Amino acid sequence: MTEEDKIAQLQVFERAAELFSVLSTPIRLRVISALCDGEKNVSELLGAIDVSQPNMSQQLNMMYRAGVLAKRRDGAHIFYRVADETAMRVCRSVCTQIAIDG
Repeated sequence: MTEEDKIAQLQVFERAAELFSVLSTPIRLRVISALCDGEKNVSELLGAIDVSQPNMSQQLNMMYRAGVLAKRRDGAHIFYRVADETAMRVCRSVCTQIAIDG
């Protein structure tokens, strides 16, 4: 393995660790699950996930800063969508496998 290959491999592991860190709470996993069908505003997410508004805002902002979510404003509403397809695939894959394994 060349030095460039080693560096590339380390970068993959670092990115994976960052992604797992972002996905490390049930609320964030539920947010990604709720957004799999398309974008939703904060009120819709609060209706789907039973958390306080400040907690939801904190989680959404963290996921936005990490590049997992994207957002857009439409009047008084902010809509979120999944920006990182890898995060969505990882979430879906792991949660599906856990559900199957029981």
